[in-house]
Amino acid sequence: MKENIALIKEVHHKKPREIAEAEAKMLLQELDIAHVADLRSNHCTKEELFYVMILRAMMCDREIIVIKTPLQLLENLANICKIIKSIQKIEIDSSKTIIILDTQANLYHYEECGCPIVK
Repeated sequence: MKENIALIKEVHHKKPREIAEAEAKMLLQELDIAHVADLRSNHCTKEELFYVMILRAMMCDREIIVIKTPLQLLENLANICKIIKSIQKIEIDSSKTIIILDTQANLYHYEECGCPIVK
């Protein structure tokens, strides 16, 4: 997975592979999922893959990250606030804004989240 995350830095920011992969591994360690660094996607849980997708998005130059209907990506939304808060704590780029688009029925899952929810 570290190669998957590092690819953004390699392509968009012209960083050498070794440096980009080291940065990716550090980010995975900050999220306490360093064990996925050398795994392929078929060996990761949906939650681990969700973390990787958000890390990749945070590496891009866009200021806003839009997550549409996270339940389609995760098995359940029970940990969504923990995931979002963990991502917001890491030092990638504090100017990034995470917006979640979801249905009214799932609104109660986001009550503790510190990001805008669009219903």
